[in-house]
Amino acid sequence: MGNQHNAFVSHRHEDDALVGRLKDLLKRHSCDVRDSSVTSATPNQAKSEDYIKSILADRIRWAGKIVVIVSPQTKDHEWVDWEIEYTQKFPDKRIIGVWAPDADRCDLPEALERHADAVVEWDADAVVAALDGEDNWHGPDGAPVPPRAVNRIGC
Repeated sequence: MGNQHNAFVSHRHEDDALVGRLKDLLKRHSCDVRDSSVTSATPNQAKSEDYIKSILADRIRWAGKIVVIVSPQTKDHEWVDWEIEYTQKFPDKRIIGVWAPDADRCDLPEALERHADAVVEWDADAVVAALDGEDNWHGPDGAPVPPRAVNRIGC
């Protein structure tokens, strides 16, 4: 596989199936995403908030990028926000939003709005370009939208 990326895929657990669909979509376009996120296939059964954060932090630090799957309910998901806020502390990590197939009328999470390097539609070429470093901002339909100024804070 010529194009490999280590990524943490931030998502709501209700969107677990989209993680697999995204990885399959990219694999068909010669892009292998090694994913460190927590899904129903890799549950952690943790109850302590501090312990959960330590697990997520380790996985995010391992990843070179965070890919946030944006679905209608992502905007109000506290763990997605925490994952984005944690990632933005590392200026070398890209933060990429990917609109879910059913996300045509939803809002971006505030943390993603503030910190994303790119937000792209559910399209392999657009996602690969963002993974490879293009700072594209698209709506769910693929139409360009004005990029936002990204505020990064170093550790």
